[in-house]
Amino acid sequence: MHPDLPPPGTLQAGGLRWRLQRAGPPGAPGLLLLHGTGSSGQSWAGCLPGLASQFELVVPDLPGHGGTAAFEDREASLGRMAQAVTALLAALNWQPRLVAGHSAGAAVMVQLALDGRLPSARGLLAINGALEPLPGLMGLVAPAVARLASRSELLPGWVTRHAAQPRALDHLIGSTGSRLSADGVAHYRNLLRQPEHVRGVLDMLANWRLKDLQARLPTLHLPLWLAAGLGDRTLAPVRSLELARRLKGARFLPLQGLGHLAHEEAPEVINALLRELQAFTAVEGPNAGADLN
Repeated sequence: MHPDLPPPGTLQAGGLRWRLQRAGPPGAPGLLLLHGTGSSGQSWAGCLPGLASQFELVVPDLPGHGGTAAFEDREASLGRMAQAVTALLAALNWQPRLVAGHSAGAAVMVQLALDGRLPSARGLLAINGALEPLPGLMGLVAPAVARLASRSELLPGWVTRHAAQPRALDHLIGSTGSRLSADGVAHYRNLLRQPEHVRGVLDMLANWRLKDLQARLPTLHLPLWLAAGLGDRTLAPVRSLELARRLKGARFLPLQGLGHLAHEEAPEVINALLRELQAFTAVEGPNAGADLN
């Protein structure tokens, strides 16, 4: 944690105990940062010092991840995640002007926008956004495997014993196409040592469905910037490019030399995009993002 930032805190909202980071001057433009599957709000740590002077930041751990409690029934679907974040924002009596989401966090972000739960938002930034179902057989098999795994009483403990080992962890991070600092690696090692976090990840994977979100994407009326690491080995960057071509008000932003965890590798690059998006959305009117392509 950066010494100039306040420590994370906890809050009860929507029947869950949340862990979240807040920073920045009250009354500044609000910025909500949503992490991806298997991570936590700590993944944004490198971005926060460069953003805290310009934005009022809210950075939660999503349900079942990091220090936030899981749903009691373990039904961690996209809609449920969006409802939970809505309850959190209501408990804070706060709304963001901008939202950034990484990977599956981008899907939560877009779901919130499509459901009208971001009334003050003016722009969205997806970083290697997972906004469409996996293609082909993987899209059918992956949730079923995760469902079986999430029911296991032994698997989360096995993961905590093995996946956090140096060689296994290096392989896991390397498979994303990203290179992390020692602090970044330690973040994931600490998460993988927590059985409840591992179970929360499996709950999310088991319940994740993006077909309805994909069908609704053309109705999104906010500017959507799709930043994609060209070295991403988790989600092909061409999917963001194709999506930007299909959606009115979307922009494709290639990130040279970065992988799936681009915001952790190069926080200054992501911060520059967020400042650019803030300047862009300063244009008044509902159609600010209508002519991006």
